[in-house]
Amino acid sequence: MPFRGFEGPAGSGKTHRLMESVGERLAQEAMLPHQKVLALTFMHGSRRRLDEELRLNPLLRGKSVAMTIDSFALQVLTRWRSLAAALGLETGDFNANCNSCGQLLENPQVARWVARSYPVILVDEAQELAPPRLRIVSALAPHASVFVAADEFQCLNEEIDTGPFMEWFQGGDTTQLNHIHRTAVAGLLNAGANLRQLVAPAAGPGLTINYYYKNYAPFRIGAAIHYAQGTRAVLFPPAGRDWAEAIAQRLSQGLHSATYNIPPIRLILEPHASDEIAAVMAVVGDGDVLTPAQVAERFAQLENPPRWVSQVTAAAFQSMIRQGKTLWTAPELGALVDRKAASFRAHASDRVRGIPLLGIHQAKNRQFDHVVILWPHGVPGSDELRARLLYNGITRARRTCKVFVRGQNLLQQAPFVFNAA
Repeated sequence: MPFRGFEGPAGSGKTHRLMESVGERLAQEAMLPHQKVLALTFMHGSRRRLDEELRLNPLLRGKSVAMTIDSFALQVLTRWRSLAAALGLETGDFNANCNSCGQLLENPQVARWVARSYPVILVDEAQELAPPRLRIVSALAPHASVFVAADEFQCLNEEIDTGPFMEWFQGGDTTQLNHIHRTAVAGLLNAGANLRQLVAPAAGPGLTINYYYKNYAPFRIGAAIHYAQGTRAVLFPPAGRDWAEAIAQRLSQGLHSATYNIPPIRLILEPHASDEIAAVMAVVGDGDVLTPAQVAERFAQLENPPRWVSQVTAAAFQSMIRQGKTLWTAPELGALVDRKAASFRAHASDRVRGIPLLGIHQAKNRQFDHVVILWPHGVPGSDELRARLLYNGITRARRTCKVFVRGQNLLQQAPFVFNAA
């Protein structure tokens, strides 16, 4: 049978329908004791939340495993490394690994091996499937029961050509979901619908979009956060981190004036994996060839090393003991750093003590009662990408969203105004 697909805007219940459909499939044909449902997604944050959904489902609890598609690709390549070598398949970065994994899975013997362990596969946030990752899913579809959820408009990477995925996606048994379940607040619903059509969002019930001059803005932002009751988050698009961190620093001290008396507010910046990796690799030169002891010495120079750095040095020493590997080139060390960072983020909890301060990319597939968006100057990308970014920010909110722009002129630019031509 063709794979089942679910397409719809943010909050329309795509993940819920995935779980529901998987449950129906298992009711029709039970899995064997050694088999599990395989849940795949692109980002580790989405993977953790998908894992939570699976644990909360009585039918799937203990009978499923969630992982990123990149981790799955590495798992398959490790299991079939002899065949991969015989076929001359390249490995290295995540794209190369996924493309080589896809080529392996195009061998029916390999795909059937996966399907014997994972007869049911679900893929969430599938709009992020660039061709190397799409190759994996499309190769598995003829051999397992595959369920896919996607929304092209929520792809936030302009470098990804979504055309190949959408062409493949429309070839399945795809259901269009249109009803929004996350919120019933008119202003939030209207803004989301407008942005999907590249029409300017308008303030309304639950949604405000404002500029306040420099010295007054922190008070209004602090009040929006402090007086909100329920779960809260502060989001920012690319180019907004510096302003967001400055606001966080100001709010941490509390704000007092004739009108406002706001106690200290703790905003916790959730680190981005690429930032952590770049900071770690900054102490390694492109042409360096290091012993494990030298790797440890370089990493000791880091002022605030991520918690997973110790795992990198441990792996380097283990490779020396077990495999006799005494030297690491910069690319080899970079690949090891990538793997250890990814593994740590795959299993570490993302709960923070405080109000999360995070990029809009990191907020995907999450929801909060109240959302504050800090929109700075210089957000990169096309008008449509800016619309997608604002859309993904606003649609995280269940009750209210307050957008603060840093300059008044921004209110006359996309995504707050669009050129009708």
